[in-house]
Amino acid sequence: MLNLIKMNLYRLFKTRVFYVMLLTTVILTGLLAGMETESASTFGEFYASFASSGYVLIMVGVFAIVFSEEERKSGFLKNLLTTRSGKKNIFLAKIPVVFLYSLFMFLGELVASWFGSLFWAPGIYFGRIGSLISFITFEVMLHTVFGIAMMALYEITRNTIIPTIITIFGSANLHGMLISFLETKLVSRIPALAGFMDKYGLSRNFIVTKTEDLGISGVSVSYVNIIVVIVIGLILYSVMGTFVFTKRDTI
Repeated sequence: MLNLIKMNLYRLFKTRVFYVMLLTTVILTGLLAGMETESASTFGEFYASFASSGYVLIMVGVFAIVFSEEERKSGFLKNLLTTRSGKKNIFLAKIPVVFLYSLFMFLGELVASWFGSLFWAPGIYFGRIGSLISFITFEVMLHTVFGIAMMALYEITRNTIIPTIITIFGSANLHGMLISFLETKLVSRIPALAGFMDKYGLSRNFIVTKTEDLGISGVSVSYVNIIVVIVIGLILYSVMGTFVFTKRDTI
């Protein structure tokens, strides 16, 4: 398992897509800083607003798909043990790569946002460092889970087109909007469910919904609830991915 992780980390820094997507994100963040800083009172608000917009979700999802595709096409997997436990480790060993990629994306955005704010909004108040660290920590974990979900979806389809389309639509939280609409209709028919839906409605507990909530200034979020969503997503999509991967006749 450890050797697989080391090999994947080596491949991460040798993958051209990693640098292209990171550089693209940094440049776009710096260029768009002017629009975001106009409505933000602190640097933390500006950074959170852009970082939680769904753009990074697309980048993480697409990277997870491309990384898995390149892994399969490279042929090096054929030289590995193909036992059931070995197949599980192959999938699980990619999770640290998705985490590290997500972390690099957010740190890259942080640096680009800072330099962008110096140009577009010099003297902007930085805000509380503790809140910024908490935001980055939870966002990185949520984005990691999203990336794992896209890796699992890739293993199901074994092509890049369908997972990429779902990544784009999923990052816009279209599924959350649909479920929210259905929940609203259900509450209109059964008003007694209103309180339950406000707290435990499915649309409020999607990964994408939580990433959006963290970036909205003035909105109170339950970190315990976010941790629960992260843990459930991590277990669910990891199990899904390993299950599908181990059932494949070929890797």
